[in-house]
Amino acid sequence: MKEGILWLRAGYWLAAIADFGVAGLVLVPERMGVAGYVYPMGLMSSVAFSWAVLLVMADRRPLERRWIVPPTILVVALLGVAALHAGWTGLIPTARAAATALFAAFLVGVLTVGYRRSALAA
Repeated sequence: MKEGILWLRAGYWLAAIADFGVAGLVLVPERMGVAGYVYPMGLMSSVAFSWAVLLVMADRRPLERRWIVPPTILVVALLGVAALHAGWTGLIPTARAAATALFAAFLVGVLTVGYRRSALAA
């Protein structure tokens, strides 16, 4: 029972930390492979930061707010796919794309385990 809640909370925090990181990274154009600031990067930063705050808030009542996990899994999976696409098209180095996609897969795994095990605790 408590193990499910721990997995759920771990997923919230891992995803929130990743989102805060993404929010910061996309505001540094050189880090993202472009020469200058691009408007969509600012939009992405806002969304990533907001989602991270949402996950931190979900941690305050992990079982009541577990509904946030399925859309978070979708977002993380799509970010992993976007990284793979960027690597396949040569926009970013293949190793960086693979590392990002592997982290996304790991995070999807943690979120999925937390969601399923927390169902037993609910």
